Amino acid sequence: MPIYKKIGEFLEFINISKITGESRENNGDNFTLFEWKPPSSYRRFDLDLNIVKENARSDIFFHKDKGNMKIVYIQKNNLLYTVGASPQVQFQLLEALLEHVDFKFNETFDIEVILSYGNFSPNIFNGFKEIISDIIKNFGELDLVKRIQVECRVCKTVLPLFVKRSFIDNAESYPVPIVYKHKGHAILCFIDQNYQHRGVELVNITG
Repeated sequence: MPIYKKIGEFLEFINISKITGESRENNGDNFTLFEWKPPSSYRRFDLDLNIVKENARSDIFFHKDKGNMKIVYIQKNNLLYTVGASPQVQFQLLEALLEHVDFKFNETFDIEVILSYGNFSPNIFNGFKEIISDIIKNFGELDLVKRIQVECRVCKTVLPLFVKRSFIDNAESYPVPIVYKHKGHAILCFIDQNYQHRGVELVNITG
């Protein structure tokens, strides 16, 4: 069974935090509104969250590969959405998950009104755990991602590439380029509006 259909088995945490630009340096006004972890997990991710809070920028997805865990995060207005997962989960799957979490969180709560009250309790968001559980359980049926088969000349095999639908549907032009890093090298794939790949190239990487 593909990873995206059982993504819950690979997730480490999902965190939604309030963040303000003025308080990044001292975290004085940055705090967690909601956090989900697997029922059997007692791990804490405070250090990871503090690092992403310092580097977040509005409406841009950031990726961190720690070797034993991948982290994806994005700032939407004054909220920071972060997800951590096992290394085998592709970044596009995690981006699609956070986009849907953002949509459902704002659909469920009037965030602007709630945050306007300085003395509210994060417990008000506890009911979102059931919604998160449903998202994770039914992620494979939400049609948020597409699986595309691409050929890697280095590996001499066909690889499953997952792309989020919003990435293709909202593109300004086609084909859309996307870099797939795996096993120490990377390929540049070109995806058209019908989710078909129109070319694959080996590319150099640095960082």
